[in-house]
Amino acid sequence: MVSPRTGFAKHLPDELLLEILEHFQRWETLERQITLARFSAVNRQWYDVAIRPLYESPHLYGSAYELFVRTICPSVLAHIKPTALSGLVKTLDLSHIVHQGSKSTTARLLGRTKSSLQIFIAPQASFAINCWASLSKCARLRVLDLSLVSECISFQSLNQTIRQLGYLQELYLPRCSSRYEGPALSINIRWPPRLQHLSLSGSVSGKFLWEMLRQPDNFPPTFSSLSILHSPGLDHQGIKPLLCNLAESLTVVELRDLPAVKQGRFNGVLDWLPHLTSLTIALDYIDTRFGHMPRDFSPVRWREAKPLHSLTLVASGRSGDPSISFSITDLYSLIDERFLGRLRYLNIAQSTEWENENDGELGALEALLLEDLDKENWQQRRWHYEDAAITGTSLDYERWIRETAMGWKMRPRFRLLRNR
Repeated sequence: MVSPRTGFAKHLPDELLLEILEHFQRWETLERQITLARFSAVNRQWYDVAIRPLYESPHLYGSAYELFVRTICPSVLAHIKPTALSGLVKTLDLSHIVHQGSKSTTARLLGRTKSSLQIFIAPQASFAINCWASLSKCARLRVLDLSLVSECISFQSLNQTIRQLGYLQELYLPRCSSRYEGPALSINIRWPPRLQHLSLSGSVSGKFLWEMLRQPDNFPPTFSSLSILHSPGLDHQGIKPLLCNLAESLTVVELRDLPAVKQGRFNGVLDWLPHLTSLTIALDYIDTRFGHMPRDFSPVRWREAKPLHSLTLVASGRSGDPSISFSITDLYSLIDERFLGRLRYLNIAQSTEWENENDGELGALEALLLEDLDKENWQQRRWHYEDAAITGTSLDYERWIRETAMGWKMRPRFRLLRNR
């Protein structure tokens, strides 16, 4: 309906408003939240349309956190003044909360949002033992991120909690120290039945690591991704047995920020994990012998190429013997000989300082991956191109990559990571 005085519509169909909200999803979290708040303040109709996305994944920081707590938890007593808005929260990201919150407030937030919560990122200082009970009741939780928690946690409490989270897919352990409690000599670790990714950090050595090594069959069939980082007590002698025990299931692995691991100790990771498709590793742990490529390997043996299709190289700040450090030339050789003939995505972190070396070498590496290797695989219909619907096309490789939706989607990528 259009007002005869102003010439502006007083009412817009809900479908049009929802279309407008779709554009907000591409924005940064803070900018999207501010815009949604203003959008919902226009009138009652706009409020009804925008309130759900506004509370699904709120950006909580500073005074905004205090207002959010007052809205979701208006009273310490759970049965007083319940609000329907708590059932809209799917992501509770408290990573920006340091001094504003308290441990009891975090527990109350978990208790109020338990019916809808799917992603929880714990705060650094306000997560403690009184949060476990509330957390265990979040039956729909898919991602549990405890990586920022600074208080010592109990593995027994963690184990009892995750047993009750039947939908949990990703679990990130804290970097802080952890402990075993009670007289029990061991615990029966039961991972959630749908767990896909586990991130180990902090003091995962000793007894907890032994329990994982002793009970590899307790990992569910869905488990395929493992990160080990920020663990000062772990060396290659503790990590290698764990990787080998899970070799048949692991396809994605991340190894970085492990100060006890020495240069060259992870050279054989591609042999330990025969199904590995994605690897993130620090240059500090490998050297010129990385991959153990046979001396007589050549492009004619391309069928024996490792299954790795994504490689991310970072640096942890440790210096080894520079004469045997893994270099651009070593990686070029692995790709050029087709030992890594299935590689499609290559990420080089700024911390490696490779871009400060000979620009020609890095450019040659990029050209080898993006042009020579991928073009050859496309022409020969190898690997990921084997089942692609490109038979009969009159386009050459360059035009297929640029002009078709499938080509643009399947193209290889080379990136320099500025924030790593």
